[in-house]
Amino acid sequence: MQAVLKQMLRACIHRLVRAVYRPHYVGFEKIPAQGGVILISNHVSYMDGPIIDAGCKRLVRYLIDEDIYHLPGVHYLMKMDRAIPIAPNRKSVEKALDEVSEGLRNGDVICIFPEGSLTYTGGLGRFRPGIEWMIKRDHVPVVPIALSGLWGSVFSRKYMKAPFRLWPRHWGLKVTAKCGPAMDPTQVTVNNLQDILLKLKYTI
Repeated sequence: MQAVLKQMLRACIHRLVRAVYRPHYVGFEKIPAQGGVILISNHVSYMDGPIIDAGCKRLVRYLIDEDIYHLPGVHYLMKMDRAIPIAPNRKSVEKALDEVSEGLRNGDVICIFPEGSLTYTGGLGRFRPGIEWMIKRDHVPVVPIALSGLWGSVFSRKYMKAPFRLWPRHWGLKVTAKCGPAMDPTQVTVNNLQDILLKLKYTI
């Protein structure tokens, strides 16, 4: 029953994404068809996860801020999707890393946003070292995904201080999600990933 609900929920989210945006997906066939894999992406808006999910054939689990994870309404959806909450303290980080490791060993796709928070400028922020810790524990492929077109949407931080910030200024934005080739885990460093994602973002 829960599996059916998940599929129905996923279908609804995908329809919502395509109703609100005009998503264009490039290279998503590069995501391995099976086995544990980490997706990394720049973090532009609160819709980044649904945008990625709508273009991916496999079910994706997300590493998500603990405060957002526990928001009323959101919590039910995140729990159903087996999202992994994380907070900026040692106990929470260790628990999240253990859950990520367990998921990867079970063949899950896990998506993280290495900047750690939404961009305030629309540009790419400095990556945090968590991705390196994950790869040291589990040598799985890492697939970079660059998102473009979401900056300025109501779900981004562009108008966070403006009056009527929740009033949609654009409808049917063209959004592009572009996958780069899967990276060998031995090549994964924060600096390397950041350079690759930056180049990917500006060659969309």
